[in-house]
Amino acid sequence: MYSKTLAIPDLETAKKFVNITNKFRDATMKITSGYYVIDPRSIMGVLSLDLNKPIHFEACDNVPHELIEEVSQFEIRAN
Repeated sequence: MYSKTLAIPDLETAKKFVNITNKFRDATMKITSGYYVIDPRSIMGVLSLDLNKPIHFEACDNVPHELIEEVSQFEIRAN
């Protein structure tokens, strides 16, 4: 399982994130924010979240290395 906290602060970043997750149709993924659980392949779902808050991303079963690599650009890193 792969799990990270992500920042998706605006529309352009959301579109880029959704385009990336849509490349990996066989991976089981979800994003959560508060009580909401959303399919990360859904632009409407992603945009329905409060983008000012961190988003928790999880992928399990068939997690390709390429997915981890591409999603890591949105990762919130501690200083």
